[in-house]
Amino acid sequence: MHIPKMREPGELAVVAVFTLLGFLLAVQLKSVKLNTAVDATSASRLETLQELYNDLSAERDGLKDQLADTQKELEEYRSAAASGESGSAIKAEIEQLSQAAGLTDVEGPGVMVILSDSKAENTSGDEADYLIHDSDLLSVINELRDGGAEALSFNGERILATSEVRCAGSVVLVNGKRFAAPFVIYAIGDPTTLYNALTMRGGVVDVLSQWKIGVTVQMSDKLLIPRYNGTIASEYLSPASESGEEGGVG
Repeated sequence: MHIPKMREPGELAVVAVFTLLGFLLAVQLKSVKLNTAVDATSASRLETLQELYNDLSAERDGLKDQLADTQKELEEYRSAAASGESGSAIKAEIEQLSQAAGLTDVEGPGVMVILSDSKAENTSGDEADYLIHDSDLLSVINELRDGGAEALSFNGERILATSEVRCAGSVVLVNGKRFAAPFVIYAIGDPTTLYNALTMRGGVVDVLSQWKIGVTVQMSDKLLIPRYNGTIASEYLSPASESGEEGGVG
C-alpha cells in the first residue's frame, strides 16, 4: 500500500504564497478594469459638458453682437429722425415706443416687493410647500400688471411680455438667467394702487403668508428699472399686409 508523502512545511508556505499572490493579482486586474471604465465614462461626460459649454458660449457671443448691432441701428434711426423737419415729434414717439418695449432705462414711483422662502417648521411633510415657486412669482407679477404697472423688473432683469419666469430645480429662470431667493420685484406705477393690489384681503400676499413665505411690499417715490439687455426674437413675426383679413388664415 502506497502512503502519500507529506509535504514539508516549506513547500506548504510556498504554495500558500503563490495562492495569495494569484488572488491579489486577480483583485488588482478587476480593480484596474473598473477604474478604466469609470475614467472612460467621466471623460465622455466631461467632453459632452465641454461641447455644451462651447455651444452656449458661442450663442451668447452671437446674441451680444446682435444686441450691439440693434442698439447701433436704433441710435442711427434716432439721429436721422432728429435731423428732419418733424424730428422732435418722431424722436419723442421713438422714445415712447422704446420705453414701452423695455429698451430704455426708466424711473418713477411704484412699489418694491421682496419675497423669501419660509423659515417655518415643516408640518406638511413636503418641503416644496415652504419654497417660492414660479407660479407664486407669476401671481405677484400678474397682480402688479393688473394694478397698472407700467414697467417691471425681477432681480434687476427687465420683465417684458416675452420674459419667461419658470422654476429650474432650486432656482428660477428669468430672461435665461438663474436666480435664487430672495427675489426682488420693482414695479413702476401708482404706488397706492399697486400696494393695494397685492395686500388686499384674500390676495396674493395673504395666500403666501399662509405658508409663512416672507413677503414685503414697500411703496417708493422713485424706482429705477434698467432696460432689457437681451434680444427679442422675431423669426416668424412680420407686419400684416393691408389687404389681410383680421384673424384670417393665409
